[in-house]
Amino acid sequence: MEQTSNLKLPYIAPSQAQKHVIHNEAIRALDALVQLSVISRSLKEPPASAKEGERYIVSSGAIAGWNGKDGHIAAWQDGAWAFFQPVDGWHAWIAAENCLAVFSQGHWTDIKTGTNPVDHVGINTRADDTNRLSIKSPASLFDHAGEGHQLKINKAGDQKLASILFQSGYEGRAEIGTIWNRDFSIKVSADNKQWREVMIADGKTGMVQFPGGVVQARTGKKLSGLIFLPDSNIAILEPMAGTAVCASVSADLLSLKSQVASTLFASTMRGMAMVRIWNVSKSPAQSAWVKWDTGADQLQVSSADHIGQWVAGDNLQTADPVNQTIAVDISPLMYSQLGTIFAQDGVVLNGGAAGGMTLACSIASPVSSSNLICFKAEERRLFNVIGVYG
Repeated sequence: MEQTSNLKLPYIAPSQAQKHVIHNEAIRALDALVQLSVISRSLKEPPASAKEGERYIVSSGAIAGWNGKDGHIAAWQDGAWAFFQPVDGWHAWIAAENCLAVFSQGHWTDIKTGTNPVDHVGINTRADDTNRLSIKSPASLFDHAGEGHQLKINKAGDQKLASILFQSGYEGRAEIGTIWNRDFSIKVSADNKQWREVMIADGKTGMVQFPGGVVQARTGKKLSGLIFLPDSNIAILEPMAGTAVCASVSADLLSLKSQVASTLFASTMRGMAMVRIWNVSKSPAQSAWVKWDTGADQLQVSSADHIGQWVAGDNLQTADPVNQTIAVDISPLMYSQLGTIFAQDGVVLNGGAAGGMTLACSIASPVSSSNLICFKAEERRLFNVIGVYG
């Protein structure tokens, strides 16, 4: 072996004449390559003048005295250019660019020594393509530099996601932010599958909703707030007999005899409420939920299946023949007046000169997301809805 393996420095043979020449050649190579720092890597040909010891990385497409030496280290030594072929892993400081480069797979590539920008940052853990900044630590501090500190989470548009997700065992338990819209919301989950809205703050109005309700801290009982209706002249009970005779059945439409729809619905109930009517000609009696927003003597049923056995001449009434109550669903009114339907806890009613009353609503409606309002069958007063508890 006449040369070293890596830097290709010449060995001095035992019988070598002029040993100092060989020794000096190796020293010059070491001087050129150890702690390697070059002036530039952009020249394709030698500079017009060079000082002893100056080094360059020959640019690709080299010409003149550097022809065929692309990527080599060119060092001006003893009035001539000496060339050194780099191998993978060699480092060089590029003075003209104030940067560090490494030779790999035939090319000199910059070494990024800062974090602006950097693809991934992992602190005490490994970052990945999704979690490009990953930190494993008992705590994280975002301190101020001046008077305050602002944390920003930006998204591409209102219909995108910008949130903070709280996890347990890498499963979601709570999430806050603007989640797929512009409204600020809080969601919770017990299993990372079914999520429930806790709070929604409207981005336009600033109004806040609590879809799951609010409970009293000491008792754990749900609290209700009274919501007054914009229009308090909406009747939900007609002070009449509440009976009718079926004239015909067509799909989900019931036609009544003798223009008696108004005996089941007050005029202001039209399109605002649904009533449960009973076909007492059947044994046992059959029921259906109807609304009056069609013809003068037509009622629309929530499901055509409920009246599949009904025929002309059947006797209909609003009172439950067993418990003698009248059930009313005010979900159309709620949507019209409040813009949403929910399971109300109660309603405040105005009964005119005879006085009003507050009714609790605890029975879920089978045909909407609201609760039912139940009256005694003998009730004959006209009631307007003033407010809704929810």
